[in-house]
Amino acid sequence: MSTTPPSRITHIINLPTQLDQPVSVVAAPGVSDTHFRNAIESSLFKQWLKNIQTETGLLANGAMSLKQVLIQGVDMFGERLGFLKFNADIIDKETGQKVPGIVFARGPAVAVLILLDSEGETYAVLTEQVRVPVGRLILELPAGMLDDDQGDFAGTAVREVEEETGIHLNAHDMVDLTAFLDASTGGRVFPSPVSFHRLL
Repeated sequence: MSTTPPSRITHIINLPTQLDQPVSVVAAPGVSDTHFRNAIESSLFKQWLKNIQTETGLLANGAMSLKQVLIQGVDMFGERLGFLKFNADIIDKETGQKVPGIVFARGPAVAVLILLDSEGETYAVLTEQVRVPVGRLILELPAGMLDDDQGDFAGTAVREVEEETGIHLNAHDMVDLTAFLDASTGGRVFPSPVSFHRLL
């Protein structure tokens, strides 16, 4: 009886920032061919690849190189990719050390800050949410994921506020606070960039 392990699903990509070194994208055991294809063809993964190659990206100045990406988990929300977990094997060329590369990617989201004035006091509207990762109920701003990358931020914001608080807002009354950010941010906020690729 043979004990040869089954071969892994692999896809090779060539990045313009490191033409001399193709990158292997590999499916971890348990990731199906369909989920693997959904992952590498997703806008989440493509955007991450684009980000690491921008002028401020990890691969921009040649000090780091991407060797391999291991796709570890894919969660689908119907036909849409909801969550993607992967580990990027990125090496600091100067030290030869691997940099932390665990990524939990999730699509764009919107959070809504509603301020209410009452008798000279200002209050923020929060909603209590079940948050299994921390094992608690958490008070937080009404928020939700966009349906796609070109999603309707204002429409999603209005829908999430109504679903979570019962307050009805008009999309045309919304103010995009990311417009006040420095241009270098690209109009985005990364609330937990250590391993979580979620932008608001």
